[in-house]
Amino acid sequence: MSIKSRPVSTVSPKQNEEIFDVEIMDNSSTLDVHSPEADKSDFPEGGKGWLVIAGCMCLSFSTFGMINSYGMFQTYYETELFSNTASSKLSIIGACQASIIYFFTALMPPMVHAFGNRTILIIGGILDIVAFFGLSTTKPGELWKCYFFQGVMWSIGAACQFTSIMFAPIEWFKKGRALALGLSTCGVSLGGMIWPVIFKNMIDKYGFGWTTRTIAFVYIPLATGSVLLIPQHLEEKYVHKADTFANSKFNMVKVRQLGNTYSTMLRSWLMQMADMRYTLMLASSLIGLFGSYPAIFYLDYFATIISPGTNLTTYLLVIFNALGGPGRILPGLIGDKIGRLNTLFICLSLSGIAILAMWIPCIKYEIMAPYAVFVAIFGFCIGPLFSLFPACFSQVFGTDGSEVRLGMFLFTSTPGPILGCLIAGSFIPVESSSKTEILNAFYKLTIYAGVMMLACSTVLLVLRMSINKKPFVFV
Repeated sequence: MSIKSRPVSTVSPKQNEEIFDVEIMDNSSTLDVHSPEADKSDFPEGGKGWLVIAGCMCLSFSTFGMINSYGMFQTYYETELFSNTASSKLSIIGACQASIIYFFTALMPPMVHAFGNRTILIIGGILDIVAFFGLSTTKPGELWKCYFFQGVMWSIGAACQFTSIMFAPIEWFKKGRALALGLSTCGVSLGGMIWPVIFKNMIDKYGFGWTTRTIAFVYIPLATGSVLLIPQHLEEKYVHKADTFANSKFNMVKVRQLGNTYSTMLRSWLMQMADMRYTLMLASSLIGLFGSYPAIFYLDYFATIISPGTNLTTYLLVIFNALGGPGRILPGLIGDKIGRLNTLFICLSLSGIAILAMWIPCIKYEIMAPYAVFVAIFGFCIGPLFSLFPACFSQVFGTDGSEVRLGMFLFTSTPGPILGCLIAGSFIPVESSSKTEILNAFYKLTIYAGVMMLACSTVLLVLRMSINKKPFVFV
């Protein structure tokens, strides 16, 4: 079975001259006309949509903002709480968080349409808060609590919330879609700056228990804000598909039909895989996740090896996430002007180059200042991996059927973080106190991460060239 690309209308000569080229391509004996946007309908482009974005910022702060800060837990677990445990067994906790979020987010849209988005957000908030209170009871030798509360329970709750970040903003914006998604995910960077400050300033004074309980208390207003802000009513004239996140509410008929809905969704996923462009986009994202998460999780640990106890080491994750905010917003602005695929390719290529050209020399010379510069550059360049892919899907394929495409995208992303961290964590020697051995292991880790990021951008380039081979067009 083959799926033809969505037919789109041509544009006026003036638009064609000023904005982009229209190219007729032979693709499996069918004509395909590429234009910047597959969607031709009107969108609100703001209004209550900005409340939705504000709510999504709260959620990105509490979900992937926390995941981007997992390095602080990784370092504390390796040096204090579980010092005799293999590094790969500890990094798997953070990797499980990301993988479980991707897996359950892919399955969540039918639940949202059946029970209503507000209900799902409430459930997610409760699970996250309870998970951190449970984590606060962890003592040495109780690693299972970290797996259960931090790796599983928190992740399922975060998936209930992350679903809104992925699907809600694209119903409100078209022209500024990349910017809207960038803003909705910039809470990741804000959370990535604030969580490490809370953790590292409290952990020595108050211990692990009260530090994690404090985090749980901070989650309460964040979850409440998302429940109040995100479920906004979308006017009928802007509704372009049968079911929307904005107007979802409890529906007993849909609850009873959930089994059939999931069966239909699975068949739709398999049908989408027949589109080579879609498959290339999935492959690019998955490869990027294999390389990005190990690099992110081990940034803090590497700093403690080459420069333990310094202020710069303490706030390294803050630097990484401080640049991650602009790394989500500015590429979104640029992507709305020159094309989201173009922008994504540039940023991901630079992230791979930065790992290989800047991190590796820091291993040899053990100098903290250049490493901090690398962390800042990497933080900026890696941001679009998490913010621009949804905008690219909507640009190339439109919002009609977006839940199917983004669902499959998230589902296929599931193995990336967990397998990537298992591979990278296996390079770090178990129970070794030798600084030389650990630093030598980081050569393998950085080469692995850098090569994976370059492979990710290469696949993205193949996709971009399949759409339009001309270099200076909106793609």
